[in-house]
Amino acid sequence: MPRTLSHDECVKLVRSPVRYRRAELSVDGRDPFVRTCLVLDNGDFLVPGDRGLVRTAAGRTVTVTVTHRNRHVPGGWTVSGIGLARPLVAADRPVPLPRATEQDLDFRTGVRVVVARLTGQLVSVAEEV
Repeated sequence: MPRTLSHDECVKLVRSPVRYRRAELSVDGRDPFVRTCLVLDNGDFLVPGDRGLVRTAAGRTVTVTVTHRNRHVPGGWTVSGIGLARPLVAADRPVPLPRATEQDLDFRTGVRVVVARLTGQLVSVAEEV
């Protein structure tokens, strides 16, 4: 049976072992898209992008979902949150910016999704089959 996760447990999962996660984002319930995001200590997501992303998402509700599948114990998890997007400002970027393993991400333009609360579920290996 899946176990429901608290906000703090969700933040620990999405930030460990790396702070960058591929997340599925949906602006105002529109079709989702996938982006690599930086997860902050409080559970907010920094989403690098271009001016088009800022125009599309800023001031709107964004749903963020991160899913991790693991064939070993303890299994996989899914974490979701809803927040308000706002354009990135210089103060949003942590200094130094953690190193990205996939690619060099440019955080000069993009949005910060201010998440009020993350919720999630932990699924055991037996349940995933």
